[in-house]
Amino acid sequence: MVRGFAVFMVVLIGFAIWHSPSDTVTISEQDTELVSTENTESGVQVTEIEIQPGDTFSTLMTEMDVPPLEQNSILASVVDVYDFTKLQAGKLLHVVHVEEALAAIDYDVSDDKKIVIENIDGVFVAQEKEIEYETKEVVKNVVINSSLFLDGSQAGLSDKTLIELTNIFQWDIDFAVDIQKEDSFSVIYEERKTVDGELISPGRIVAARFENQGTAYNAYYYETTDGDIDYYTADGESVKSQFLGSPITVGYISSGYSYSRLNPVTRQVRPHRALDYAAPKGTPVMAIADGKVTLAGWKGAYGITIETDHAGQYKSQYAHLSGVASGIKPGVTVSQGQIVGYVGSTGNSTGSHLQYALFKDGTPVNPLSDDLPAGESLTGADLAGFARIVEQYRSQLITN
Repeated sequence: MVRGFAVFMVVLIGFAIWHSPSDTVTISEQDTELVSTENTESGVQVTEIEIQPGDTFSTLMTEMDVPPLEQNSILASVVDVYDFTKLQAGKLLHVVHVEEALAAIDYDVSDDKKIVIENIDGVFVAQEKEIEYETKEVVKNVVINSSLFLDGSQAGLSDKTLIELTNIFQWDIDFAVDIQKEDSFSVIYEERKTVDGELISPGRIVAARFENQGTAYNAYYYETTDGDIDYYTADGESVKSQFLGSPITVGYISSGYSYSRLNPVTRQVRPHRALDYAAPKGTPVMAIADGKVTLAGWKGAYGITIETDHAGQYKSQYAHLSGVASGIKPGVTVSQGQIVGYVGSTGNSTGSHLQYALFKDGTPVNPLSDDLPAGESLTGADLAGFARIVEQYRSQLITN
């Protein structure tokens, strides 16, 4: 196996690595080729390792001639910060030697975080640090002609940004059924580059506007004085409702909320005070709000069913499932958006679908039209600070 290494110039953990005519490239005598940069004047050598499938921390350190005792000390220092048995293929590990002594190691956990282990007076100290990038805000405008993801991708938006966009507006828009041709959106997000100019995964969305079926929804990113981070409408109201607009992200409503519907199984006309979502078997079903599971199992004609109580007043029901998610059972507390089960066709059912019902004080209500509880709103100094954010971005969302 030939490992991919890069010769590079960095400023890493306080050590400046400057290439000069005295720099040398070192190749180890191991089966794996190791390429590193070394500045002979400063005595600093940095090796960048791209982790391959099957690599472990121990095998990598052994390749770097790090003694077992030193390896154990490193693992002991990082155990409360990160599990180094979970190194991922494709990630980067940097190893720094100063005067041939191991000085530091860092590992990129994600695009935003890295684990840094430093040798301080002979003791290894580990901590998680943010990765610094050069960022600039970019505006993209998209008209939907085919699909949100296809048209968004053609406009240069990543799947990460598009998924974040749907997450922001999921309380107002059911992306499984509501999106129509000629809907449009504007999004302002952080474009990020490494210090050497490499474009990497984009950062957060700072502001967005989505026009769906003639109605415009706006959202602005804001951190409160208490450190809470959320998206808010232009009026300072959280975009988050206490209830999701839909318990699934794919599919369509095959049968709506009705007081007289022909039952496809019994052939009788009866009320159908629920929503049927046609979706492939196995599609994840999410809890529409925080709550406590009261039922997770078979319920007669409903087949495999999950019922969840939400603060006593509301109850949600997910029926005809193919199965229940791991750990979901009566008495368990679930969070909004948590996967609780999977679409199926159990019980009295003619095809793969989810029957979703919502009850208020024991009476069925229409999730699409009932006035459900809203989220929190900004007040006082936070509202004043947020107003400046809105002023900064509003014109970009409207005019672009």
